[in-house]
Amino acid sequence: MSHTQQHVLASAIVLSLIVVFGIHVFLFPMYTSSPPARRTKISTYEQVLCHASFKNVRIPADRRNPCPKDGIVSVVQGGRLGNQIWEYASVWATARRTGLEPFMPRCILRTLEEYFDNLSIPPLSYIGWCTLDVGQIVNSLNHWNSTEQNIIIPRHATYWSLILVWLDDVRKEFTFKSSLKSSAESLLKKVALQFNVTDPIYVGIHVRRTDYVDYLWQKLKVRPAPVNYYLAAMNYFEGKYANVIFVLASDNIAWCKYHLHDKGYKVSFISDVDGKGAGKDLAVLSSCNHSIIDYGTYGSFAALLAAGETIVYNVTAYFSTSIAEVLPNWKIMS
Repeated sequence: MSHTQQHVLASAIVLSLIVVFGIHVFLFPMYTSSPPARRTKISTYEQVLCHASFKNVRIPADRRNPCPKDGIVSVVQGGRLGNQIWEYASVWATARRTGLEPFMPRCILRTLEEYFDNLSIPPLSYIGWCTLDVGQIVNSLNHWNSTEQNIIIPRHATYWSLILVWLDDVRKEFTFKSSLKSSAESLLKKVALQFNVTDPIYVGIHVRRTDYVDYLWQKLKVRPAPVNYYLAAMNYFEGKYANVIFVLASDNIAWCKYHLHDKGYKVSFISDVDGKGAGKDLAVLSSCNHSIIDYGTYGSFAALLAAGETIVYNVTAYFSTSIAEVLPNWKIMS
């Protein structure tokens, strides 16, 4: 083989190696040691965490805050007021447990800020210009093992066991607006005058009906709490305290008036017939001395805020009964 032929062969081999290397790098990137991160802008990701109804809501242009050095904690919006309070509290408690920075979707804050002042968790839009590595997202503490990971809590979360660790601080976090607090205090005084009772002991009752009746059966194969449950719980407080006034709120106040009126107890039915005014009712229930609840996020959190003795309906393996098994001032009744 001539010198020229050897030179041509060597050039062909080098060219072949370059082609093969190029195929590996550009056509088979999975062989590289560090694949590119899948990042998305947080302002875009916030839309994913909110209901479809939030899509057309204009998000204010907040100042550019520094992007978090580690992962964040946030949550998917789900349910109504009670659910969103628990979702917020779950983010708050998870952030305290992990040391990660908490941020809330603006859609949840928009709901809660109607009723509460000085909520400490900022909206996601504060860091909306930053990016999020969606490949570093887990949905619970059980799967969290690195400060680089983001915890995005699923909708309808009730991280009750974590929240109870810092229950006093959680209560401080949920400070009702002064107008709601004043309105609740005025209502309770008016009720005491109505029944001509001095030094009253207020017991808040929350009765959850409407769609929850079907939900209980479909999810837990449980019938709703019977009338006798509420009467037995009321009888318990009547036997323990003097001057008891029951303040009853419900999403079906007509059902309550039909079944719980004229039973020998002093009962004030405070909810609107249309079931609206959830924030107003929550402020009143939270201002009571003690609580009677059946199930659901709304009544359970009202009882936690009231911080008194609580009677809860016995639903096996449900979070409200689990709370009652931990808190000494919560009692389960069938």
